[in-house]
Amino acid sequence: MPTRRGPVLVVDDDTDMREAVRDTLSEEGYETHVASGGHEALEYLRAHPLPPLILLDWNMAPMNGARFMEELGSDASLASIPVVLLTADLRAAAHATGWGFVGCLTKPVDLDVLFALVGRHCG
Repeated sequence: MPTRRGPVLVVDDDTDMREAVRDTLSEEGYETHVASGGHEALEYLRAHPLPPLILLDWNMAPMNGARFMEELGSDASLASIPVVLLTADLRAAAHATGWGFVGCLTKPVDLDVLFALVGRHCG
């Protein structure tokens, strides 16, 4: 069995997208955890070892990507976790530069770009 890398935390309110990203990364040997929204992700982060990377959807309710990044940044124990924006929003690049994301992936996801970003942070 290959060495597991990660974990990557995938935060997306779309069940199909969340599971597709989780399954794709798992097939590539990455340990992957999921959260259905910002509140669930923050609860996960405060109760588990910190992941080397978060993949975050922008358009979620009730806590969108901007609010999640505010919460993450205001908690000194979480603020250093790299976050990649994962979104269908065509203005994604503007969001990525304005909020301190380490990368941006637009949906549908280019798997080569996904693997490159995840590999950079998770080995």
